[in-house]
Amino acid sequence: MKKFVFSLERVVQLRQAQVRAEEMKLERLYSERSAIDARERGLYEQRRHSEDDLRGRSQVDAEDLGALDSFQQHVQAELQRNGQARVACDCRIQAQMHTVTLKRRDVKLLEKLRQERQQVWAASLERELAQQAEESHLAKWNRENIK
Repeated sequence: MKKFVFSLERVVQLRQAQVRAEEMKLERLYSERSAIDARERGLYEQRRHSEDDLRGRSQVDAEDLGALDSFQQHVQAELQRNGQARVACDCRIQAQMHTVTLKRRDVKLLEKLRQERQQVWAASLERELAQQAEESHLAKWNRENIK
């Protein structure tokens, strides 16, 4: 009786390592998107803070209003760049999710092949054991009845 050996086991391990590597890339992309979202929240907070600061003053001159307007334009431009960065990041996330899905599918196919081969091996083992039991029974019967 031979032990079950899957000849493609190293390939399965390699593919599993590839899946883990692709999942780590996906996690980095999610982290990048979280950083983009945090940057956007920070920009909104800075804009709100500067507006509140100006409103809280008892006296506001044209220079202050000009500075606020300039800052708001800067924030708006940063928000636009940030939005573009989010869109680009989301596209990379989608592409990476597709890659991860394909890699996982490859592993599942190999695991299914392993399972099928193990079932064939188990059936063969069962047949071999049944044959040995039958031969043992016949040998015992012959020893008992030939005397």
